[in-house]
Amino acid sequence: MVQDPKDIVYSPNDVSKLALEELKTRQEHPGEGIRTHIPSLDESVIPMRPGDLVVIMANSSHGKTSFMQYMLRQEAKKIVAKKGDGMKEIVVFVTWETAVEELGMYDISSYTKIPSDKLYQGHVTADEWKNLEVAAFKRAVMPIWVIGHSIKRRKKRPSLTMSNVLESLQYIEDQFELHPTLICLDYLQEMQPEIQDTRRLQIFDCMSRSKDTALAMGCPVLLGCQAHRRVLERDWKLPRMSDGEETSSIEHTADKILSFWYPKMSEDTDTLGNTGIEITDNLMIVSVAKQRYAAAGLWLPLYFNPAVNEFASMELTTEQL
Repeated sequence: MVQDPKDIVYSPNDVSKLALEELKTRQEHPGEGIRTHIPSLDESVIPMRPGDLVVIMANSSHGKTSFMQYMLRQEAKKIVAKKGDGMKEIVVFVTWETAVEELGMYDISSYTKIPSDKLYQGHVTADEWKNLEVAAFKRAVMPIWVIGHSIKRRKKRPSLTMSNVLESLQYIEDQFELHPTLICLDYLQEMQPEIQDTRRLQIFDCMSRSKDTALAMGCPVLLGCQAHRRVLERDWKLPRMSDGEETSSIEHTADKILSFWYPKMSEDTDTLGNTGIEITDNLMIVSVAKQRYAAAGLWLPLYFNPAVNEFASMELTTEQL
């Protein structure tokens, strides 16, 4: 495709005008953007704005996919509550790892509060099945779209590069007139590379394309990122900004980096280091490792229920959720 210079060249007057228009929008809607809906975390993380690339970093089974799915459901609930124009908005989960059916099962589990491991094994009573059917109907009307692969359609496994993903997102917008307000990519290390080169340059290319997707679609993009296993060799196992694969491109390209540590998976003690915090099935540690235009480098404990994929401020109890 031949690029028209007029589409990418901005005069000083253009820049000033566009900046003022954006400032006016933000003045009319102060604090607007996507929040985590976790009060203690929202006190530290500024809202995610269109074009933001937010990296969610963790080791395997330490909550990165769970957090992205949680974020999608919160944003979907906000869209449904808006009604009217909101019905033209959706959220999208792009997965290279999990089958579409399993994602749906996890969503249904969160609606019914039936633990996901029980559903995965098929241990469901007749009464629970009725609840599952009701939950499946609720899931069917939630504006959560998925791009990925299906077990039932296993014979059709098209290429899933970031170029294909962007084309699919633009197809949804053009064909169905639906605009994504949040996109989750799960996850960086599983993305199909589009260049035949070193792993470093492949990761750099995938990061660049992820950021481009956020800009092209005009919404925040959450990008899951696997942390190096060396993190698990440290006493304090919360991933740092430099703990992702080929970290230079991750550190430079991301607008925000949130890292997660689920101590139950890695610790054999009752308390977390010298913090005095009790290690339970529901303790999750999160770090704001980077965020443009705001403070970073802090960490805090969260409540996490992996069975039904719920997050909350640490001070909340199960009964308050």
